[in-house]
Amino acid sequence: MNGAACRSIIKQAPAGLAAAAGRHSIHDLSAKASLKKPGSAAHRKLWRHYCHRFCEDVQEELRRDVGSKVDTRAARILETTLGSVGADQGIMPDFSDEAALLGYSINHFGRARLLGDLMAQPEPEWLESRITDLFSHGGHAQQGSVGKSNQLPSRVDLVSLGGGPGYDYVSAAALSEYRSGPNVRAKVYEYEEQWRNVVSSVERAAHDAMLSDRHTCDFGGCDITLPLGNIVNADVVESVHSGDTIFACSYCVAENALALRGHNWAFFRDIFQEARDGTLFFITDTTHRLWPELAAIAKDAGLRFSTPHIKSGKVGWQFAAIKDGNHPGERYYSTAISKDLLGRFKADNDAHLHRLEKGWKREGRKVRGAK
Repeated sequence: MNGAACRSIIKQAPAGLAAAAGRHSIHDLSAKASLKKPGSAAHRKLWRHYCHRFCEDVQEELRRDVGSKVDTRAARILETTLGSVGADQGIMPDFSDEAALLGYSINHFGRARLLGDLMAQPEPEWLESRITDLFSHGGHAQQGSVGKSNQLPSRVDLVSLGGGPGYDYVSAAALSEYRSGPNVRAKVYEYEEQWRNVVSSVERAAHDAMLSDRHTCDFGGCDITLPLGNIVNADVVESVHSGDTIFACSYCVAENALALRGHNWAFFRDIFQEARDGTLFFITDTTHRLWPELAAIAKDAGLRFSTPHIKSGKVGWQFAAIKDGNHPGERYYSTAISKDLLGRFKADNDAHLHRLEKGWKREGRKVRGAK
């Protein structure tokens, strides 16, 4: 779909969407952002407003496009299962019902903000520096975070592992639009084929909201519980060796914890080891309990890593890392406070496993802030 077709669709929007036109549009907000100093507190504050509005607009377009296909009851059952079976027990739920997936995608669209909030964090310094390299506007050569002068990229590749329904793509597109950055070429890799049509719907909704189709989102298959060299992950291997790449893994580590441990986290060990310098990794989830295990794997691969605390939207600690050969051996836990934080995460995980051994089961839907 080209930009003209997108504009035609927007002009035909119903009264509900037309009424929203009285608010600041994402295009107005991005124009306002161009007047503020990148990296300043005002620029970051406006970004949070922009990202929220961007996701709302895409969500509204998605609801208009597929709302009639949603099975509300099936979506509610899936949401409950994601808490009781996925997050709590570390077992992947059944994602084969497309009508349930559509309902889940619309109901939880606020999660699309999480990767954007994480990428826009001012700390640690290496994170802000590399994101600036990848997403800043213009095209002038500048000193990159991997230690060499480089041209700002014309395209950023986003590899979204377990990324149905395309929330990571929406976040990356929003950040690039806000910063007048490069085209985002995203690909969602999933174990369950039923996510394919949902991802296409989200891509279409994003094009309509942006009045542009310069950012794209494709679909492929993978299984993060198996080693990277397994045939099912062949398509992912090609992405590992490309430049200017961001890997995002959203909300699928906790629900696959048992299988990941069963293969000694082979997929992440492989991908951390084989990634090129400058590659960023963002792993987000409903719980911080597994970050010590990922931190140990990142340490073995020589990655710098951190657990930024998101203070708005999806509040909590998430995981970020960079493959950077110029800083071998530099570790996240360089202070006693950092060591204590990883220790706290491990203690939370130990306590959770102990509850499960005693037969504990979640009685209702997973609540905000639950460990």
